[in-house]
Amino acid sequence: MSDVINHPAPPQGPQSMPITPDELNLLMERRKRMEAAPPPPIYPNLTLPESPAVAHNKQGPLVGGEGFIEPLLDPSTSNVLPPKEGKPRILIGIPMLSVSFEFLESFLKFWTDLLSKGDKYEIGYFFAYRRPVHMAEEAIVKAAQYNKCTHVLFMDDDIYDTSAEDLDKLLAADKDVIGGVMHASKFPHAMCVFRRFDTSKKVIDMPADTSMYRLYEVPCLCTQCKAPQSHWDGKHCSACGAKQDNLIQQADLIPFPFTLMKMSVFDKIKTPWFHCTAGYPTDSWFADRLIEVGMTEYAHMGVRLNHAGVTDETKPLYAQMGMAKAQKANAIVNITPEQMQIHQNLLVNKMKETEDRMQPKPPFFNDGKIAVNSIEPKTERLTLVTHGGDAGK
Repeated sequence: MSDVINHPAPPQGPQSMPITPDELNLLMERRKRMEAAPPPPIYPNLTLPESPAVAHNKQGPLVGGEGFIEPLLDPSTSNVLPPKEGKPRILIGIPMLSVSFEFLESFLKFWTDLLSKGDKYEIGYFFAYRRPVHMAEEAIVKAAQYNKCTHVLFMDDDIYDTSAEDLDKLLAADKDVIGGVMHASKFPHAMCVFRRFDTSKKVIDMPADTSMYRLYEVPCLCTQCKAPQSHWDGKHCSACGAKQDNLIQQADLIPFPFTLMKMSVFDKIKTPWFHCTAGYPTDSWFADRLIEVGMTEYAHMGVRLNHAGVTDETKPLYAQMGMAKAQKANAIVNITPEQMQIHQNLLVNKMKETEDRMQPKPPFFNDGKIAVNSIEPKTERLTLVTHGGDAGK
């Protein structure tokens, strides 16, 4: 027989342990604390000053848009005192659809630079946020009129690295409408200071015009012999030696990237001041409004702007990238050097013909006062103050 070893059975279920009365009381207190609501936080006592009683304009919802906007200011109800005699009061107006860090940082630097000028001029800013561009520009002008400004500086929200010196240059030029120079942000990055080949056509007709003679970039030419110059700030012609002053250039069309306007302009041109459709932008409409009353736009070729990273220095690099993308998309038309030369000669000759025809514009009279640079009418032909014919005919 084999021996049978009897092992004790393992305990079944949890085994109770003896608990002392003190341990029981401790467990009960812990359970009560867990079931009770947490005590309210204790904040430091902080006495804040009362907000000053400031009257705010009533705000209403923006139909078809986001958020709230203030209604347009009525200049006739303004009790703002005008600026001191001879002291400019400038409103920086910025139509803005979105906020970017690049622009925010750039604008704060620009604003700090302006404030460092002391009391050279009175200056403020106005953001027209998330409005159609033409409505934003109208709101900016109304705000400038309400505040008795002498000038309004239109500025785009993708223009970086501006300075007080840039504004000083525009102000010193003393033109009704004058802006800095930017390159378009898209290939081929044209310099956005244009003249028309055909001055009988309106500026708003240019975007839909499919001919080769629409707009051309303002060339840097000698004022005497019309020879091309290499620098806008050159003092003498490299061909004939004549003195040069090419920094201020008349233009038929400039955008509003950094454009200074005298408020008196809006008393002379017809309303609506700004308008746009799918066929033309608001700056084209405004250019035609000026031409209608014998006024014109100017560009300061010494105020060079950074347009979303496109500058004089970076434009060649962006152009190379744009060309590479166009080639990859098979969007390049290959022609022979001879064909290119013919095409170039046609454009250059047409541009030369237009430039040779340019003459100083006659003065524009408003209420008996000369509103544009005065010149003595002579027998030579004068460019038109409207859209057709020659004023000298």
